[in-house]
Formats: sequence, C-alpha cells, structure tokens
Amino acid sequence: MGNENVRVSNLRTLVIGCTPLARKVVSLLDDISDLIGVVNLTPSKGALKSNYDCMSSFAKENSYNIFWTEDINNRKTLDWIKQRKPEVIIQCGWSQIFKPELLSIPEKYCIGIHPSPLPVGRGAAVINWKIIESNQRSIKWGNSLFIMEEKTDTGDVLDYEPFMIDVRDDVRTTYLKVDKTSIDMLKRTIPKIADGSISPSPQDNSKATRYRRRSPEDGKIDHNWPVNKIASFVRALTHPYPGAFLETNYGKIFIWKLAPQRFHWQSQEVGKVMSISKEGLLTSLRSGEAMSIGRVSNEENIEMWADDWAREVGISVGDKLFND
Repeated sequence: MGNENVRVSNLRTLVIGCTPLARKVVSLLDDISDLIGVVNLTPSKGALKSNYDCMSSFAKENSYNIFWTEDINNRKTLDWIKQRKPEVIIQCGWSQIFKPELLSIPEKYCIGIHPSPLPVGRGAAVINWKIIESNQRSIKWGNSLFIMEEKTDTGDVLDYEPFMIDVRDDVRTTYLKVDKTSIDMLKRTIPKIADGSISPSPQDNSKATRYRRRSPEDGKIDHNWPVNKIASFVRALTHPYPGAFLETNYGKIFIWKLAPQRFHWQSQEVGKVMSISKEGLLTSLRSGEAMSIGRVSNEENIEMWADDWAREVGISVGDKLFND
C-alpha cells in the first residue's frame, strides 16, 4: 500500500468496520501500528447492508483477532474489545451508534471516518445525498477524521482531506475517493497520536448541517423531475446501493445507468420511446429533455442492458414507457 515511508509505532489499534474501506484500514494499521483486533458484522446481518465486506481472507488468517457481532454495544462484544485494551479504536462504515461504554474503552481516542467536511454534512447517507444535490455538476467535497462522541459526528476533528465529486463519478467511484483520502489521513494521524503531537480542532456548530438516513423506498424516480435530477439520482443510488427505480407501463425497473439528453422540441409526448439501441432506451421527458436508460433490472431482479429488456417485454419505438 506504499506504507514504507510512514512511521511505524506500537500504538494498540482496533478496527470496527464491515466495508471495503475497513479492509483497507485493517491492512494499513497492520503495517504501521500494533493491530490487536477487528470487529465485523456477522454475514447474516451484513447481507442486509449495502457495501458489506466480511473480510473473509483476514478472518481466515487471523481468526483469534476477529470478532463477529450483530450488536456493537452488547455485553459480549464490549468484553471482547476491553480484553484487548486498545489505545485507539477506528470505526469504518458501522451504522450502529456507539454508546458511552464503548466510547470510553480506548485509552486515547475512538476515531470516526465521516465522508464530509465536518461540521457540514453530518448524519447518514452523505455521499448519496451529495450526488443527488449535485444536479450533474462537479462539486467540492471532503472527508474527515474525528473523535467520536455520544452525539453523532460532533467531536473534534483530527484531520481533513478534500476531494472532488466529478460528474463522471457515481456512488461507487466516489466512495473509492473516500477510501483513498481515509488512508491518506490515517497515515498522517496515527503516528501523531502515537507520539502525542496530534492537535484536535473543535467543530463550529454554527456551520453544521445534517442529512437523514435513506431507505430503499426513497429510490423512486418521479418522471416529472428535470433530467439532471433524474441522472444524479441514478448515479447516487447505483451499485452497490439498492438502486433508483421507475414505475413503467411494463413493470417496475431499477435503473443502474442513465444519461441525460436534450433536444430542440418545445412540446413532446412525455414518456414516448424515441429509439431503442445499444446506446440505450431513449425516452422523452418535458421541454426538450430526454433520458437514455442504459442498464436496468426487471421485477425478477435480473440485470440487463435496457435495449435487451425493451425487446424482452415487447417495447417498440413510439410506445409509451410511462404515462404522463
């Protein structure tokens, strides 16, 4: 991982995480600190979570140092963590709130990784919301390391790294940027914690904003939206998330790839299929706008190219994909 120039310490670290980022953090901390344990979500519970990573290869090689749980705050989990006497706990993508007893276990810090420029963007589903809000524009964003408290995302900031959410990014590629900036910050921060040179910065609560948690039902597309909003919505909810969906005359479809299109008409029948090709299923919207649907899943959860789906359900050019 290119960690040869990072100072190695005897800092006792423990990771609580169940995402691809957690796997990368575990690998880093195993190189630059004394990694004493990993807590992961049980596979049965993880199957219900987007972006889950069970870290099976680590578990196979380090079975004595990994603990599986469904509740991070239950007695058995807390006792296992306490027995390892961590100086620092790093939380990566864990959706359960850490209660006071857990927060008090590490000798130094319980550190959270939050994909926003705190105090802006506290809360849940941050990257999904930010892409939705982008309206097909590239936007400046960032990632924060912070000290976890009982109230979520409010603790002092240990480090911050900016990044761009580009128009070409979807939720998956944006999270790869979150992963990279997280590793960069931990490379800087862990040695400073070890030698006592870290200087936490309080958050300015007057600038705080917060996002709410999303549910799969929030993925419904309204065809009356502007095409840029629809396109951003699809980018925000594509794999590995549950997906944005559209109710059509041919059943419900989940859309994984979509491109906005614009034409010169002033009035066009909304929902009309304009063309079907390997470029996509081109469907008219309002005021000279159209969407080219590239990839979909049908109601049986079978994913395919949109033109293949159209032929399978019998859609022809000129048909109505949905009614206005």
